[in-house]
Amino acid sequence: MTSRRYATEALVLRTVEFAETSQVVHLATPEHGLVAALAKGAHRPGGEFQGGLALGAIGDAELSARDGAELELLRRFRRRDRLLGLGRDLDRFYSACYVLDLLRTFLRPALANEPLYRAGTTALKALALAPSASLSGWVAWLEARAVAASGLRPRLDACAACGRPVRAPFAFSPAAGGLAHGGCVPAGPRRRLTTAGLEALRRLYTARLPELVAEPLSREAVREVRAIHDVLLPYLLERQPVTLSLLRRG
Repeated sequence: MTSRRYATEALVLRTVEFAETSQVVHLATPEHGLVAALAKGAHRPGGEFQGGLALGAIGDAELSARDGAELELLRRFRRRDRLLGLGRDLDRFYSACYVLDLLRTFLRPALANEPLYRAGTTALKALALAPSASLSGWVAWLEARAVAASGLRPRLDACAACGRPVRAPFAFSPAAGGLAHGGCVPAGPRRRLTTAGLEALRRLYTARLPELVAEPLSREAVREVRAIHDVLLPYLLERQPVTLSLLRRG
């Protein structure tokens, strides 16, 4: 069995204990997408993995991809940041779990998606440090970046079904692909949007990050965006993310 050794930056999305001292890990990477790997002896004292890999850790990984093997071999992982602030309270922890879940869902094995990877690490770093009141805004920002980076950006400039301009009151339909006239809305979930809510949604999908940091969305705007994403994400993923339920509970 031949193997190819390579190095990459990586984010730990999931860990599963294996045997007595090892772990199976899912990693997000900028150049290789989603990587599943075996970290042999991860919990072994004095080993390469410093006592095991932790969820949300960002670091430099060395891996070997083995032909025909389901799991790559993780040879080394040097942490840059463990983002310990994510454990300060439940809202922060649940938000981080949801971000990791979204990345694991939207990333694909052997398919580079650096914009999504960078958005994910940026969101996690922000969640670790940001005031509690801004956590929901960062989650909504990452959702928008995940949808856009996957080529699924909703149409917000006209009716997604017929292409004609839309006027208030606005309706958002995941099945239509975005905004839709009343007569164009297909069967399925839909949400009403105010003019302010539509403007907030457009900003979230088009504005550069420094602009959103300088002028964040209001709580009311984030609440309206949340209602849209609560129907959009399950429609696109064809499932209800379990961690989204935890986020709502928190």
